[in-house]
Amino acid sequence: MSYEIKFGTDGWRAVISDGFTFSNVKRAAQAACDVVRKVSKSRLILIGYDRRFFSPQFADTAARVAVANGFKVEITDQPISSPALSFQVHQKKAGMGFMITASHNPYYFNGFKLKGVHGGSVNEAITKQVEDRVDAGDIQWGEGTGKKTDFVPGYLASLKKLVRWPNLNVLKGPVVFDSMHGPGGLLFEKLCHGDKRVNFIRKEVDPLFGGVNPEPIETNLTALREAVLKYKASIGIAVDGDADRIGIIDDKGRYLPPHTVMPLILLHLIENRKLKGKVVQTVSMGYLPGRIAQKFNLPFEEVPVGFKHIAQRMEKEKVLLGGEESGGYGIGLWSPERDGLLCALLFIELLAKTKKPLSVLVDSLYERFGTSHFVRVDFPLSLDFDKTAWSAHITTLISTSIAGVVVKQVNASDGIKVVTQDDSWLLMRPSGTEPLLRTYAEASSELLVKALIAEAGRLANTKPPNPKKAAEDAKKLKKAKALQKAKKLKK
Repeated sequence: MSYEIKFGTDGWRAVISDGFTFSNVKRAAQAACDVVRKVSKSRLILIGYDRRFFSPQFADTAARVAVANGFKVEITDQPISSPALSFQVHQKKAGMGFMITASHNPYYFNGFKLKGVHGGSVNEAITKQVEDRVDAGDIQWGEGTGKKTDFVPGYLASLKKLVRWPNLNVLKGPVVFDSMHGPGGLLFEKLCHGDKRVNFIRKEVDPLFGGVNPEPIETNLTALREAVLKYKASIGIAVDGDADRIGIIDDKGRYLPPHTVMPLILLHLIENRKLKGKVVQTVSMGYLPGRIAQKFNLPFEEVPVGFKHIAQRMEKEKVLLGGEESGGYGIGLWSPERDGLLCALLFIELLAKTKKPLSVLVDSLYERFGTSHFVRVDFPLSLDFDKTAWSAHITTLISTSIAGVVVKQVNASDGIKVVTQDDSWLLMRPSGTEPLLRTYAEASSELLVKALIAEAGRLANTKPPNPKKAAEDAKKLKKAKALQKAKKLKK
């Protein structure tokens, strides 16, 4: 087969009917089955799917491969969230979980996530084995799709134990929940016990997601902002297409970026729940979590982009909170998985416990730990974009200062992150799942953020040298230097 199946930061994703086809799902499922047989004693595979176009059919395809490979298969009887599947894989001690979802990607994508028995995404070692096994042998195929199972009650029961539903009468306004046409709304409706002070929007099924990508970022949350202002709500909460990420609108209609959301969750866990542990975040996150961790003497670490890197820390260490810029947060003392619904419950609990407007809590956060202004811009890239050559090229263009501020550090562990002396930073990172250059900037002033983004735009439009031409030029230069040295010796 000519199509190459690659797992990015969290799963394999491709355009439906182009790369994401039934034949390619069979190839991925067979490879995954081969790896499960090798790394686990369990012969149970759990399969979930979201509300995307043809997700149930793609899930059935993966199930037929797994059953034909001799595995006991349980497949969800309804669209569910990724965290719901992760929970069940952990509870049932399954060999692996297959989740058919493209998460926050546009409607024309679908995807294939792999969940491990620890209750989160499998690590890179496992995905590499799966990639290596693609087309390594014949695909097993049969008619059986396994047992239809309701994965929802057990998952919701676990959330209810972690966070009791608070009395919303203490809030000044209702809660607005935006499921962005994913399965999160139906699950959250069961969590809130039909509480009339929760208003739902975009809860119905729509494979086109209303023309808006199901990613809870500012540009996609206009409907939520309008609903918050209309209902004079205390908070607006959105979850993405598979409900493992969250976006927040405060009572004033302001979008709160992840660089504000994560610190608020962290302070709630520390000050209201009296919990301790390590704080872990990806390089695309900001400076506030680190400052909070320092104040409360908690260990702190930055890891590459991709929640699987955070999950690895959660498996081995006592992690209080792990977070990434895309809006995924994992409460490490409970689960090595990001969970939008759990975070939604914690935010509502925070408001009920403090009895303060969310906007006041945000302002208090900034007063205590510094103001945060964050901007993210995505630049389109060609499909044949050479990440290595570009990163090497950009590094050579960064001087001792950027946007008029002295550079303190350049981190090239995942993309190029430039940190200045006042903790402001700029990150330019080619996406692992889409042909985009993710660009992020955070600073204490809007003016500096705009200057950093402008600098990113200038650098992004600077094309790296052609790798082949660069290699040829290097050989020519080396040869010229050798000839010059020979002439000197001859003289």
